[in-house]
Formats: sequence, C-alpha cells, structure tokens
Amino acid sequence: MAESGQGGATPEFLTHREAAALLRMTENALSIQYCKRMPHLPPRAKFGRKLLYKREDVLACIKPIPS
Repeated sequence: MAESGQGGATPEFLTHREAAALLRMTENALSIQYCKRMPHLPPRAKFGRKLLYKREDVLACIKPIPS
C-alpha cells in the first residue's frame, strides 16, 4: 500500500455545510463567494454531488483578528 506525503495520515474532509459553519457563514454565502471567485476561499473537490474541503485548508483561510 502506498503512503501519502503526509506520513501515512489521511486528511480529514469537511462537507460544504461543515466548512461554512467553520468559516462562520451560511452555505449559500460560501457558494456565492465561490461563484464570484473570491481569492481567500479554500480549494474544494467535488465527488459526485458532494463538495468536500480539507480541514487544514479551511483552517488556513481563517485569519486571526488583530488585537
């Protein structure tokens, strides 16, 4: 069995709903931003009718609030 470049760990995937919740926006807002090709969104993959996002990519899109 071939190992991935991440030390054999499989990445955790999020659904469209879970990614939107993690980014604190609605599913519709996330879809609209993809249609507008906003540059700050995480990459996604489509498997059949299901949109999936890597958790690490979604977390990388969250910017810390300066204090």
